[in-house]
Amino acid sequence: MVGETRDLETARICIQSALTGHLVLSTLHTNDAASSVTRLLEMGVEDYLLTSTVNAVIGQRLVRILCTNCREPYEPLRETVERTGLGRAASSDPILLYKATGCDRCNGTGYRGRKAIVELMVMSDHIRRLVLQHAQSGEIKRAARNEGMRTMYEDGLRKALAGSTTLEEVMRVTYEA
Repeated sequence: MVGETRDLETARICIQSALTGHLVLSTLHTNDAASSVTRLLEMGVEDYLLTSTVNAVIGQRLVRILCTNCREPYEPLRETVERTGLGRAASSDPILLYKATGCDRCNGTGYRGRKAIVELMVMSDHIRRLVLQHAQSGEIKRAARNEGMRTMYEDGLRKALAGSTTLEEVMRVTYEA
């Protein structure tokens, strides 16, 4: 209860600052950008304050970056391409992904560093109306997707296809239990 009270107080301070014209950047732990809106409502932030102060929400996860010295390309199975949606994200045929192998530069791990996969949900008038209606996060997410939002998973697929990370890394960090 103490942590939740502190979170609500922090949210109120951020909202008050935003109402005075300040640019406020803050963090909130949720599964995706759309869930941030419903989480703030659940915390007790008034819907009309959210719609007048929040301009956009960014959701992010970190994936490990493949070592460029030892990564190895491979062609995924057709079933994998269909199951994961890689075909929609790929711009070439055949589709190539990369796997981690390990070398001296990466201490045998196959990875060096981390990179963010992100989704940016812009608060459009339609999404603001959904917030005022206290719509579920799934409905807000669908509206954002219809307006062009790329999900973290889709951003991750693009980074896997570019050879920055593996499909397994994307699946690992975007899987919702």
